[in-house]
Amino acid sequence: MVILSNIPWGFPIWESLQPLPTSLLDHFASPESKSEAQTNVYLALSNGDMELFETAIRALFAAIPYHNYTNNDIARYEGFYASVIFVWFASSQTALSVEDCTNKGRIDMSVETDDRIYLIEFKVDMPGEKALGQIKTKGYAEKYQAKGKQIVLIGIAFSSEERNVTECVWEERCVGQR
Repeated sequence: MVILSNIPWGFPIWESLQPLPTSLLDHFASPESKSEAQTNVYLALSNGDMELFETAIRALFAAIPYHNYTNNDIARYEGFYASVIFVWFASSQTALSVEDCTNKGRIDMSVETDDRIYLIEFKVDMPGEKALGQIKTKGYAEKYQAKGKQIVLIGIAFSSEERNVTECVWEERCVGQR
């Protein structure tokens, strides 16, 4: 499920956008890499394999051609990295929400599998610990405590110079742990 916003579009927005992430991946990736990318992210999230998750994200950004960054400063913006990851996750049919509001702020992205909930915060040119700290300080996990699932907090740092992940830190919370 993708939650976009409460904008009155005048047509069924979800049904119209549902094929978009897969279509974008079809356009930009070879069938072999598309299948591998989708499989890796799905397996990583389903199995709670954070090393595979980090490796897959690094490979994803390493595959973006350098000329996509020329004559613009898109690499400086958190929204660029979040959008790429959003399309990637959405293409693997995971349940996700972006700018997920709580009573204390917005989680950049939350992803839900059968037995886990991932709360992800992105930062550009800042340490991953700062992103992880924001999730903890704002108490974002409280929103999901009643679901009875393991909650994984993830802070991902990107470098605008390297145009890739520089740090991926995570912390697993047991069911019921704040």
